[in-house]
Amino acid sequence: MSEIPNINKVIDKAGLKVIISENYVNFAPEYMSFLSEWITGTYKAFNDADKYTILVYLFRKNVTFYYDNFIKVTYDDFYSSDHIDIEKINIVEIAKALGIPKETTRRKVSELESAGVIKKKGKHLIIDKKAFQLVEPINTMKNLTNVFYLIYNICKKNGVINQNIEKESITNSMKSNLTYTWFHYYKFIFTWLFNWKKFFNSDTEKFIIWCIPMLHRANKMRVDKNNPNINISTWRAEIEKIETQGINTMSLSDITGIPRPTVTRKLKSLFFNKHLYMDKNKLIHPGDQGKYKAEMYNIQNLCLNEFSDFTAKIFNQIILRSIS
Repeated sequence: MSEIPNINKVIDKAGLKVIISENYVNFAPEYMSFLSEWITGTYKAFNDADKYTILVYLFRKNVTFYYDNFIKVTYDDFYSSDHIDIEKINIVEIAKALGIPKETTRRKVSELESAGVIKKKGKHLIIDKKAFQLVEPINTMKNLTNVFYLIYNICKKNGVINQNIEKESITNSMKSNLTYTWFHYYKFIFTWLFNWKKFFNSDTEKFIIWCIPMLHRANKMRVDKNNPNINISTWRAEIEKIETQGINTMSLSDITGIPRPTVTRKLKSLFFNKHLYMDKNKLIHPGDQGKYKAEMYNIQNLCLNEFSDFTAKIFNQIILRSIS
C-alpha cells in the first residue's frame, strides 16, 4: 500500500516568493532571459507576434480541456499528434484575452487558416501538425528548467527544500504530465503577457524591443553585484546605477527579428516615455521609466506572484511523488 503524501513537506507559494525576492539579484537575469527569449520568439515564428499568441491561446484551450477533465497527457504524446481539435472558436474571447482588437483578431485567425496552420470544420477548429513545429516549447522547457533549478539551489541553501533534486528530474516531471504543467504555465505566461501588453498599449513589438536593453542591464547587474543578499527592493534601486554599453538599432532588429524601420519607429515612443534613451553615440539604454515606475513595479510583483505559484506547483509535484 502506498503511503499518503505528507503535506507538511510541500512548499508554500508565499514563502517561495519571499525566498525569490530576497535573492533577486541572482534570480532576475535567468528569469528575464527566459521571458525575453519567449516574447522574442512570438514575433519570429510568423513575423507577427499576434498570430503566434493566438495560436498558443488555442493550444491553451486544448490543455485547459484536458486539465478540467482530468486527462493526463505527456509531452511526447501531445507533440507527436497529427492534429488537435478545439471545440469551438470565439473571436471576442480571444481578442479580450490577448488584448487584440476584435477585427484584427478575426483577420489574423483567417490568415492562420489561409496558411494551413488551422482548419475550420463546422463549428470546430483543427490545429494542423505544422503548427506543432512552430509552438513546440523546446527552448521554453530548457529555459524553465534552468530557472527552476536555480530556484531549487536557492531554496536548498536556505533550508526550504531538504531533498536532492536533479536538474533532469525537473524536466522529466514537467514532461510526464504536460497537462498539469502547461495549464499552470499558460496561466502565468498569459498573465505576464496581458499585463505588459496593456502597459504598452497592446503594442507587442514595442514591448519586445524594450525587453532587450532591460535584459542586458540585468545581466550586468549580476556580474557587478553578485551578492545573494540583494533583494528585489535593493535590486530596483541599484540597477538604475548600472551603466550599460548600450545597443544600436541594427542589433535590436537582428535580435528581435523586427525590421529596422519598425524598430526605429517604435523607439520614438519608448524614448518619449523614458522607457529607453539614446546616448550621443546612438546607443540605446534603459531609461528611468519616469512616471510609469510604480505601475511597472506593480506588474512585476503581480507576475512574480504568479510565477511563484507556478514554481511551487512544479516542486510540490516532484516532492510529493518522491515521498508517496
